[in-house]
Amino acid sequence: MSLRQKQEQFIHDFRSEKHKYLCAAGTAGSGKSFVDLGLIHLLCGRIPGSKFFVGRKTEKNLKQTTIPTYNEMKRKTKTSNESVIIGMTAQYTNGSEIVFIWCDITKDPDLNNLRGIEVNGGLFEEANQIDKKYFEIAKTRVGRWRPELCPPFILLNLNPSLGWVKDLFYDNWVNGTLPEGYYFNEFNEIDARECSGDLYVDNLSDLAPQEFGRFVKNNWDYSEVPNQLISYEWYKQCIAEEPAVDPLVRALGVTDPAWEGDDSTVFARMHDNHIGWWEEYPKQDPDDSGDLAATHVRRHKIKPRDWIVDPIGIGSSTVLRMRKQNDYEPDLFYAGSPSTDMFGVLPCFNKRSEAHWLLGECMRLGEITFTHHPDFQKQCLAVRYFLDDKKIRIGDKKSIKADIHMSPGRLDCAMMLIHKWKTETHGLASELFERQLSQTHHTSSSRAQRERAAAMSFIGQMD
Repeated sequence: MSLRQKQEQFIHDFRSEKHKYLCAAGTAGSGKSFVDLGLIHLLCGRIPGSKFFVGRKTEKNLKQTTIPTYNEMKRKTKTSNESVIIGMTAQYTNGSEIVFIWCDITKDPDLNNLRGIEVNGGLFEEANQIDKKYFEIAKTRVGRWRPELCPPFILLNLNPSLGWVKDLFYDNWVNGTLPEGYYFNEFNEIDARECSGDLYVDNLSDLAPQEFGRFVKNNWDYSEVPNQLISYEWYKQCIAEEPAVDPLVRALGVTDPAWEGDDSTVFARMHDNHIGWWEEYPKQDPDDSGDLAATHVRRHKIKPRDWIVDPIGIGSSTVLRMRKQNDYEPDLFYAGSPSTDMFGVLPCFNKRSEAHWLLGECMRLGEITFTHHPDFQKQCLAVRYFLDDKKIRIGDKKSIKADIHMSPGRLDCAMMLIHKWKTETHGLASELFERQLSQTHHTSSSRAQRERAAAMSFIGQMD
């Protein structure tokens, strides 16, 4: 395969050996991870016995995003046979290794994941999400393993983001004051179109203006979208390929029926923590929706009440069809019914608001994955939340539809699945509560997160 101009420039500057700390940042999908992982892969292949690390905040991020990108890079460079991943280590036939390491200071306050390693070099993916202390300790670990093999280095990549990477690399690059040994290269929209294609970039035009400016136009001094429930950064970290279905793991399914106007009936399933297997049918007869849902129930051995239906309006016909013709009792999701309030932190206006909030929290914490679809992305990013009478309320469905010119069927399916997944598994509910508290007390937060915390505090003071 052929590299793009910006990637070739980055590789040329890396090979000059003038720089020890090299940062590639900019537009989403512009080839930053590909070139960084490709460089380390190339070194492993050419230098027998070399060792490198690749760090990212969570192990889930590594498994769902970084390692698949690494495997895709090997496939495109026709070098798939050079290494095999065992556990969290890529082992090469010539004795080289890449260790994939999670770097979450809230779980590893003493930095033990990095403190004891001896490597030639390393890479921090989405470095803005990682505490700067990891970068500082990594400086002392690169070059510790057989230093005669290659000069020590640390690569970093990220989308435009406030924080220590911007302060250290971007701001000094703009001002012409980069310290000796430091290097910065900004990838842009043109690079993204060359690497990921016009369709990928055009789909990003659905982002709110603030997020479009950040993720496409490289606006580093961005402001967050007021009251946005789900940010693009949260959304993209949860994208993953549909996994193989484990028949021993409980599966959930959902139907969001629609028949009139330009709305479509949407089906989805959730296996383990992955949402996907989307199906969409314009103007589908609600009886046909019931029959199709029953077919999925039988095919995937979904237990009674583990297939969810919105029974309001024409959904009632779908429910009756499943009951009478297919002898199956679905779970009924009444959006206007009271919220469970079982999570202890956020009183919600109704069950629908609670379900949307839980979906947002699951994305923020990286607890789920899903199959990306442009419509689902657009629907997720359009949701707004409000504080009414000491309760969290989600913007109504008509407002979302008016904003994005489509009914949020995929979003509705996802939030119904998440609500059942969370509220019926109390261990997960308790874990979410504890992690919310941990995030509030121990980590730096975005403005949107601070607004959420302020809202919770306000609610507590008024009770």
